Amino acid sequence: VLLPLIDRMGDAKDQVREQAQNLILKLMDEAAPPMYIWERLAVGFKHKNYRSREGVCLCLIATLNIYGAQPLILSKLVPHLCTAFGDSNSQVRDAAILAIVEVYRHVGEKVRIDLAKRGIPPGR
Repeated sequence: VLLPLIDRMGDAKDQVREQAQNLILKLMDEAAPPMYIWERLAVGFKHKNYRSREGVCLCLIATLNIYGAQPLILSKLVPHLCTAFGDSNSQVRDAAILAIVEVYRHVGEKVRIDLAKRGIPPGR
């Protein structure tokens, strides 16, 4: 179910993208733990459609806002966000930065240290 939802997050219509994200969040609530879902959603960071890549970043922000950082293993997701920083599309880069800001808000300095290890400049 998740792979077609990732495709739907790349749809041209805003409403379709929003509903795909809402269904993913509902699956986390009723079907499986958030990290289980995210282990399968991580492939969306490399999707061929830029809207899908952006949607996965936005879905991570929504997940953090709803569930917090405790049910997620963020160290598995941060490398994908670091890759998205260099994406060819500016919307994906902006969404990745917003997602890292949200991760930082929930986790704190550990993320800054992790980003420094990955060669992301401190100013960025």
